[in-house]
Amino acid sequence: IINKSKMNPVFFKLVLAVVLMFFVFFAMNVSAYEIDNNMCKCDNCEDCTKALENRACSVVQLTRSLDESVMGKSDMSCIVNPAFGSGKTFDCNNYKIERCPTCGQDEKSYAVYLRDKKNMIIKNCNFVNFRIGVNIYSSSDIKLTNNKFSNGYEGIYIKEGTKCALENNIIENMELTGIHLLNSNENFIGNNDLTGIVENRATAIFLEKSDKNLIKNNNANNRKERGIFLKESNNNALLGNSVNECNVGIHIEYSSGNNISENKASKCLDSSVFLIHSSKNIISKNKANSNKKYGMRVSQSHQNLISENEIRNNAFSYGLYIDYSSDNNISKNLITSNRIGIYSIGSKNFISENKVCRNKDYDFDSSNWMKSAGDNNYCDISDRWNDEDASGCTNKCKCESDDECGDDEMCENAKCKKLTCDKIYRHKCVECLNNSDCSKSEKCENNKCILKKGFCKDDTDCKDDEKCENNKCVQLECPGNEKIENHACVKVTEEENETTNETIIANDTGERKKEPKEEPHNRLPLILIAIIVIIVLYFLFRRKKTKTKDNSVKGKEDKIKEVKGEKI
Repeated sequence: IINKSKMNPVFFKLVLAVVLMFFVFFAMNVSAYEIDNNMCKCDNCEDCTKALENRACSVVQLTRSLDESVMGKSDMSCIVNPAFGSGKTFDCNNYKIERCPTCGQDEKSYAVYLRDKKNMIIKNCNFVNFRIGVNIYSSSDIKLTNNKFSNGYEGIYIKEGTKCALENNIIENMELTGIHLLNSNENFIGNNDLTGIVENRATAIFLEKSDKNLIKNNNANNRKERGIFLKESNNNALLGNSVNECNVGIHIEYSSGNNISENKASKCLDSSVFLIHSSKNIISKNKANSNKKYGMRVSQSHQNLISENEIRNNAFSYGLYIDYSSDNNISKNLITSNRIGIYSIGSKNFISENKVCRNKDYDFDSSNWMKSAGDNNYCDISDRWNDEDASGCTNKCKCESDDECGDDEMCENAKCKKLTCDKIYRHKCVECLNNSDCSKSEKCENNKCILKKGFCKDDTDCKDDEKCENNKCVQLECPGNEKIENHACVKVTEEENETTNETIIANDTGERKKEPKEEPHNRLPLILIAIIVIIVLYFLFRRKKTKTKDNSVKGKEDKIKEVKGEKI
């Protein structure tokens, strides 16, 4: 306590100012978030941003969902480029960060914005109603994993980003793009689910002027303009992605040196794979089936390798359509059950070792094959196509496996044989495809109808003491003079009855003989308790007796003292 009366007024004011400055500084630096051994916990956007700026926080965790009641209607973004954020982890713990649904899609509305950052992790977040879920600019080694993005313009946008990893995210209901990379190189996009992007003009994954990226095992099925779109992007790898039921599965434009392999791109409105103005790409081991227009289309694209693809069941149009494209190597493809197998216009290519068979109108078709050449192809209807040193194809069509035949065919004696059964699975007649193909008491398992648990067809499906009634096993209850035999009650004969009675008597006598004598109870615990009680009582009684004796002796001494005093 400062005694103002004994202090110089100037000195008092100086002390007071210092104290006030201390409290102001303390108030400014007191955090509203919890700090515990490099782990910081926050419950609003402002505190989460401050925690990411705090050098003491290596991991920042969100402790509740944030919605309009917390963020208000005026907040445009949540985490905005925290200083010192490099090297930090922001973990939402699966909580939601939701911008108000009536606030509109402002151009600067981001859930997270990072610029000039390195080695950060954003995980377990659920971002809703932001124009861009996560916007990364001029940053490297940023990892986005196990997040969900919904109801926006773009889910993830990276500009001039390198070595970032986008893994196991779910992105849905975006107006334009799920994942968009611009001028971004050497990034990984893997195992993301983009099936929920169903806008007709939207693209699931868009690479623009971006090179050397790996796009692997993403699921981009369902209605959208494009599954994966590469524009002016070179030396990327697209491996094992699923882009079915899009307008175009994989669209490559003004791009070269890309490896597009082992992708599934079927049931598209236009085509599975579309190359335009793109050269020196590898298109290999993809499935391009059951599209409305083209299996694959190559337009004004040169020096590409198109090899070992499965292109089939494009029944209303073309398997492989090539226009004004030259010096492409088209080899070892299976092109079957289309309207036209390979169609060429204004093109000069090398076509070799393809199986172009059982196409409805033509296996090969062109008004002018120009200087196209090849050998060892299989076909039946060649339409003026001739392999080297052959008239038509070198080989007549034959199959080596069921996979070379149509879905309703099987390979038998090197020929595709039509199956006449109603239910076909993997080129074989089967009993069922789903539960609806079976009776109510059965289910479809491994394409066979099997009984559900508790149901039966006859008595043999039930236990020995049950019978089958109305497809259900019912417990048998027999009278005393009957027994259960072959799931039914049958009368017991006199001989069986006498034998049974003798057995019962014998068993009863045996049980009585074997009846064990009553074992004496274990009295040891009771004996121990009794001994303990006796010992305790003994010491208590002895202590009481000693105390009484001491009091008696003391009383005698006091009396002696009194007598002596009187004498004195």
